Amino acid sequence: MQRLLAHADNHPHRNYVVIFDDLSRFARDVIFHFKLRQAFETRGIKPLCLNFNFDDSPEGEMFEGMVALQNQYHRKNNRRQVIQKMKARLEKGYWPHYPPPGYKQVKDPAHGKILQPHEPQASLIREVFEGFASGKFLSQADVVKFLRATDYSNGPIYQEGVRRLLRRVVYAGYVEREEWEVSRRKGQHEAIISLETFQKVQGKLDGKCRVAVRKSDSLDFALRGFLLCPFCQGALTASWSRGRSKMYRFYRCKSPSCVRFNKSVSGDFVDAEFVKLLQSIYPKPGAIRLAKAVVLELWEHKVGSLEQQQRSLETKLKETRRQVDVLAGRVVKAVDERVISAYEEQIAKYRSEGDLLQERMKGLGVSSVSFETALEVVLNFLENPLVIWEKRDINAKRVVLKLLFAERLAFHPKFGFETALKSPFIGLFEQFATKNSQDVEVGRIELPSESGP
Repeated sequence: MQRLLAHADNHPHRNYVVIFDDLSRFARDVIFHFKLRQAFETRGIKPLCLNFNFDDSPEGEMFEGMVALQNQYHRKNNRRQVIQKMKARLEKGYWPHYPPPGYKQVKDPAHGKILQPHEPQASLIREVFEGFASGKFLSQADVVKFLRATDYSNGPIYQEGVRRLLRRVVYAGYVEREEWEVSRRKGQHEAIISLETFQKVQGKLDGKCRVAVRKSDSLDFALRGFLLCPFCQGALTASWSRGRSKMYRFYRCKSPSCVRFNKSVSGDFVDAEFVKLLQSIYPKPGAIRLAKAVVLELWEHKVGSLEQQQRSLETKLKETRRQVDVLAGRVVKAVDERVISAYEEQIAKYRSEGDLLQERMKGLGVSSVSFETALEVVLNFLENPLVIWEKRDINAKRVVLKLLFAERLAFHPKFGFETALKSPFIGLFEQFATKNSQDVEVGRIELPSESGP
């Protein structure tokens, strides 16, 4: 309609007639109906309707208003009926809206239309939730960069969209809608993540503010935030600098009280020294085999502990269900609406706790085969972390830093890296090698003592 009016405004000397097959197609809101009539009259546009005669007499205006009011009623009543049907589906655990990213609607002979995970988006969303919960993605900005580097979407990906994505409980296999007074309940569709993972993500979102995407936080400055100045122990910042013919990468100290304040060191030199450091960190094959045997033995003990935890969770789940039954009986006997409301809130709380306990029980299901496979992946990584570092993946590089080093590294502009405090993973191999008279070749670069830059 706006385009029609704009066209008429651009051709003011022409006479137009607009034909409608039904008055309800003209407008389905009383106020908008008469505003549109006035807009037509101002521009000299004549409206015609196949089942209604426009009449400017007082009687004609009254009848037109009654028909417009009736059309408004039909619109609102139709909306109410649609919401009622959608709410009924939602209460039964079905998603009645357009499918969210990672899902598609499929027809099922027993359920009708039901959500089904849609690849590859479903796997990417699972990786986003689990990565954000575990700390692989430190902020929502990291999630934005990860999704932009994948085939998640053909359109632009912004941080606000990621925030809404991380807030959707539908990915945990549940449905809810507060404005329709439909509390959270188990959905009929297949979950992409566990409820426990979803709640961990919500805890992080509630406790952290939004973090802006920084241009320097990229593959060009993979060590940004991990390097320290050897003189003041402050963090080195990263930036580009324009030369005569091209741009150059630099790290520099930003502490005004430091003797190295605002003095730069080449990013290429830092990267080359870090590669040398990675090349010096590799345990012997004997230590790898011994570590695998010890870890698998510890895993068997862990499985026994998990079975005991599962029995404990089953006991708690039974008690939670008993509390729900007790409160439900009290609701039936209660008369005061405030008391009933309080009981209903407690029931919803216990049901949520029961759902979480069930999710935890499912999560305790362990597989020695899958654990051994995952262990092989980790051990292969520790055998040669340089292979992972050389991949053009900022998240993979951060995994290298977290697994190999216990803290940030100080970098001297002349002598390179100081003594690196290794992570417990590398320390574990050293312990194995010591107990079995084996040498684990873990290099350390010592920084000569110096009083100034």
